[in-house]
Amino acid sequence: MGARWRYRVGGWGILAAVLLLGLPWLAVGQEREPERIGADLCLLCHAENAPGWYTLRHNRFRATSNAPEMLQGCEGCHGPGQAHLEDENFRSILNPDNETGWTAVAMCFECHSTTMKSSAWLQSTHALADVNCGDCHEMHSDLGHPNLLREEPNDLCLSCHRDQTAQFRLPSHHPVLEGNMRCVDCHDPHADGMLHSPMLKQSDDRCLSCHQEKKGPFVYEHQNALGGGDDGCLTCHKAHGSANSKLTAFYGRGTCLQCHADISADPAHQARPGNCWQAGCHNRIHGSNNSRLFIN
Repeated sequence: MGARWRYRVGGWGILAAVLLLGLPWLAVGQEREPERIGADLCLLCHAENAPGWYTLRHNRFRATSNAPEMLQGCEGCHGPGQAHLEDENFRSILNPDNETGWTAVAMCFECHSTTMKSSAWLQSTHALADVNCGDCHEMHSDLGHPNLLREEPNDLCLSCHRDQTAQFRLPSHHPVLEGNMRCVDCHDPHADGMLHSPMLKQSDDRCLSCHQEKKGPFVYEHQNALGGGDDGCLTCHKAHGSANSKLTAFYGRGTCLQCHADISADPAHQARPGNCWQAGCHNRIHGSNNSRLFIN
């Protein structure tokens, strides 16, 4: 009996140890899901966002029952708020201002993936520089600018791109500072066009959409790059501004001599007043229908 009793006590001890050791595992397995608290409770503390929440177009979908539960209310962007409420430092919430990379913009792509490509955005100059949606857009209130921008579009772009601001003040420039053009006429800030810097919209269409007379097609097209390539209008022109007339990249005939260096030593081409297209010769420099030398 003594031995049997010891075995029985030992068995109970092993069972108790197993149960005790298993409790932490059971607790993890039964960990409660993050709880949602609802927008009304969020706005008791974040009262500065309340006017925008009830009136802003950006919030209308999230404020309706048509939106999936995970996208409804403030927590549709910031995640469940119960842990944030219980945190004595009020952290434990997704705040894009404290995030970088994909984490900072993922909440926006939950809805805007139909208008932007995340793959294009992640390869863009803006994304690589840790510029996120909230740096340009104000999501909680309407400041009176289009697309919930924090400032007028040109002012917003040029607040970071200071070099371009200086170029727009050169004698020959695109009329951006005058308000007759917008940066987004040529550039896509979300990189839905070309995937490399400087986030230009597709091909030369960005220039030819305004400069229709240069479009052609021409019988004799002016190949504008060495080696058979095509660098587009920017081979000869500066996009933002230039000290030279017509936004040319080099002064006078220097623009042409970047490719046609042999011409300067050709005795048949004596120096004449003006540049190549003003001396009565190659005045159809963008393309011609009657001369391979682009002469009128």
